[in-house]
Amino acid sequence: MKRFERLLPALLVVAIAGCSSSDTATPAAGTTSDDSASPATSPASVSLQIPTGAFFLELRTGTKTPLPSTIVEDDVAFDEGYFYVPSPNGSRMYWESPGTTASLVAERDGSQGQRLDPKGDIDYYAGGWSPDGTKIVYQRRDSSGDDFGDLVVEDVSSGRTKRITDLEQSSVDVDGWWYLAPTFSPDGRNVIYQWPQASSSGITWALWSVPVVGGEPTLLVKNAAQATTSDGATYAFVRPTHTFFAGTSLVIAAPDGLRTIAKATSDDIFEPKMSPDGSKIAYQGGGSIYVVDVSTGKASRVGVGRMAAWVDNDTLIVAPDNE
Repeated sequence: MKRFERLLPALLVVAIAGCSSSDTATPAAGTTSDDSASPATSPASVSLQIPTGAFFLELRTGTKTPLPSTIVEDDVAFDEGYFYVPSPNGSRMYWESPGTTASLVAERDGSQGQRLDPKGDIDYYAGGWSPDGTKIVYQRRDSSGDDFGDLVVEDVSSGRTKRITDLEQSSVDVDGWWYLAPTFSPDGRNVIYQWPQASSSGITWALWSVPVVGGEPTLLVKNAAQATTSDGATYAFVRPTHTFFAGTSLVIAAPDGLRTIAKATSDDIFEPKMSPDGSKIAYQGGGSIYVVDVSTGKASRVGVGRMAAWVDNDTLIVAPDNE
C-alpha cells in the first residue's frame, strides 16, 4: 500500500460519530492538573485563498506567510510537504513529502535539513516531537505491504533509534487501516497511539500507551483515535466511525472524565492538534481548517488545507491539500 492511498479518499466520506458506553479513560501518563489556561482570543476572519505551498497562519491577524522553498536533500522542497509538526519551541520542523515519500527534519526556515527515513520501501509516518524537543516518534513500516510496522523513537542529534512496539502483523483484517498516529505523552515518558480491531459492526479503534523505552502497552480509552496532547493535564481525541479513524466528535480526556467539545455537522474531524498551552485545538474537516476553543467549544473556520499544526499558541503551519 502506498503512502496514505486509503486515507485521502476517505476524507470525502460523510462520517457518523461513534458512541460507546464502555469507555475507560486514563489521563496521559505524567500529567498534572493545570486549570490556569485562559480562553483564547477568537481567530481573526481570514480569506480562504491559500498560497500554493505550505504557509504560516497568524490567527490574530489572518496573515499568511509562505514557507521558504528551501531545497533539502533529494530535491525535496521545504514548502511542498503535506504533514508538518513543529518542535515544542517552534524552532524546528518535522515534515513529510508526498512526492518523494521522504520524512525530514529542518530548522523553521528550511535550513539544515536532513532526511530521516532510508530510500526505498521503508517509510516513516506521523512523526511527533518529545516535550524537550530532542526526540521524534514515528511509525516505521514497509510501504509495499499491509503490515502495521512498529513505533520507533529516534534521538534527533545522534540518530540513535529505539523500537518500542512489536506490532509486525498484517492490517488486512482491519481493511488495511495501518496508520497508528503516535504522539508523546506530556511528560515524554510514554507514546500514545491508536490501534484498530475488527468487530462484528466494522472496525473499532482504541488509544493505547507504551513506555518510551519499550514495554507492555496499556489501554487508555476505547472508541477513540487520533490523540493530541499539550503541556497540560488533558489530552484530546476523536470518536471514530466504524469505517475510518476520523469522526464527528472531538473529546477532551481530563482527570475528572470525558467531555465532548465539538461536533462536526457533516465532515470528518481529521488530524486534530492541540495548542502548546492546551487552550485550542486545530483540525481539518471537509478541506477546511477549524480552531476550537477548549473552554467554550466554539469553533472558527480559519482557512483551507489538508492539516494544520501549532508553531506557537497563536500561529499555525498549514499544509495545502494538493491531491
